[in-house]
Amino acid sequence: MTSTDGAAGPRAYELDLSLRLTHGEDGTWQGATSPGYGNRVGPYGGWIAALLLKAILDRAPQGDPLALTVTFLGGCADGALNGVTRLLRRSRTNEHWTAEFSDSTGAAVAHAVATFGVRRATVPIGRIAPPAAAPAAEDVPERPQFGDRGPAFFNRYDVRQFVGLPFKKNPTAESRAWVKDADGRPLDWISLAAHADAPVPRAFLVSGAPSGIATMSMSTYFHATPEAFAEAGGGFILVDADCRAGHDGFHDQTAVLWTASGRLLATTEQLVWYNLKPDA
Repeated sequence: MTSTDGAAGPRAYELDLSLRLTHGEDGTWQGATSPGYGNRVGPYGGWIAALLLKAILDRAPQGDPLALTVTFLGGCADGALNGVTRLLRRSRTNEHWTAEFSDSTGAAVAHAVATFGVRRATVPIGRIAPPAAAPAAEDVPERPQFGDRGPAFFNRYDVRQFVGLPFKKNPTAESRAWVKDADGRPLDWISLAAHADAPVPRAFLVSGAPSGIATMSMSTYFHATPEAFAEAGGGFILVDADCRAGHDGFHDQTAVLWTASGRLLATTEQLVWYNLKPDA
């Protein structure tokens, strides 16, 4: 068996400490939930996405992560986690992997499919552009820390939200925020996968009170370049999120992640179950 710390440098960052894995030769691995990344029930979904991506990255796939789709199968009990990764198929420039894990009760928790690719120079296409104007992160108040009164993972991130405040009955489901790891961990593929789940559920933006929610599926498409990661460092990135449709118990959620100068990092989509009643 081999153990991996996933350290991003000489400093032991909180995310890396929480993602220590022990690997077997047959693709199996073991880890554990982290109290610091706990949500109301089980771990924060972004942490689960980062865990699954790291389990695959530890197997040294060729190329960069291009896409990661995580299906959240159910709740996760605190304690030991048992997982497995599999290489499905490899070509000259692409690889397709799966990763999944179960919790200490033996219940399946999450399943991921990841695509990796060797990038090469091509003609740029598409018209996506960063928001036209945003205040400097330093000019936006930090989200209050709730200590033991809120989800533990809140304390792992510095969030400066300036469009769409939760539980304020906003007129739209749009939100915009500056986000970074609270301990200044430099951005990389693993933390980018976690940041993809940074936006609050859209139901929280149109409601004046908390309501039941659960992410069912999340897909992240990675566009980051070495230059973008170098610029981001351990600083703030911009997360621009919205909703296209929500009804009958489910809403989608979209987000685009940018560096401060407007370099595209990732796009992401979620399907979220919600329990906001019509008269709420």
